[in-house]
Amino acid sequence: MNTNKSRKPRPYWHVDAKWITGILLIFLLNITFVVFILVQITAPEPGIALLTMTLASAYSFESGGLDAPDDIEVMRQKIAESPNGEWQPIPGMRIVVREEDIAGKTPREVRLWFFQQWAEPLYYEGEHGLTNLITDPKMQKGVEGGVGPLGFISAATHRMLLRVLIAFGLVSFFFLGWLVFFSYRFGRLSSPGCVIFLAAIPGLILMAGVRGWLGQAQNPSAADELPALARYTQLAADVLPGIVQTALLIYVCLIVLGVGLMFIALVGTVFVRERKGTD
Repeated sequence: MNTNKSRKPRPYWHVDAKWITGILLIFLLNITFVVFILVQITAPEPGIALLTMTLASAYSFESGGLDAPDDIEVMRQKIAESPNGEWQPIPGMRIVVREEDIAGKTPREVRLWFFQQWAEPLYYEGEHGLTNLITDPKMQKGVEGGVGPLGFISAATHRMLLRVLIAFGLVSFFFLGWLVFFSYRFGRLSSPGCVIFLAAIPGLILMAGVRGWLGQAQNPSAADELPALARYTQLAADVLPGIVQTALLIYVCLIVLGVGLMFIALVGTVFVRERKGTD
């Protein structure tokens, strides 16, 4: 008696459907991965830290950068001369500095502490949060015109990106399910692994290139010839490393996942073939 089970032939169009689904899924995953990175960056803790660094870097360029000590020494001197032991660095803004606030801190740490007082209300309440810190009507009117790109890093943006991520995530899982369905045997592992790998590779290459550029961003000759360019280059060198590191870590994890799935599929295929050969 024949004990071999009759196998239903695989529909020929499954191969074409698998390729079409895989290509669409690569496109969807590219967007999903970018949105996921943006969600991580705009979360409260990293978002406030990013806003703090952006403000500190932008306002410290004229003084020589985040580590320049001169302005901080002036701040310490003003506090020491103050009758009540505190000083308001920006007249018209409700932020005062006391000796205990900056004691033992480096110039960079003092700047980050100071601008975090701006960043927190700006993150949670946008321009209205920053306006509430200001008592000078002229300064308030200037802020009411908007805060420019800084408004992107906010709690509202984070909530919006979460909704976008959920939408793209659900669509991606939908196509991933079809990709698995149209695949065959261990291809149900290798196909998703290959798609994840191919979707993550461009982002990894891009972020690695940006990191390489940041390593050479400090160029004294550029600062002498193009002061405006030097300002934005310094801002990028201060702000982008944290973003790039987060993105690189995510892309590396995704590539490891993709390669891992393909490797498991390969091992499984070889094991099954060798087992059949010994039967």
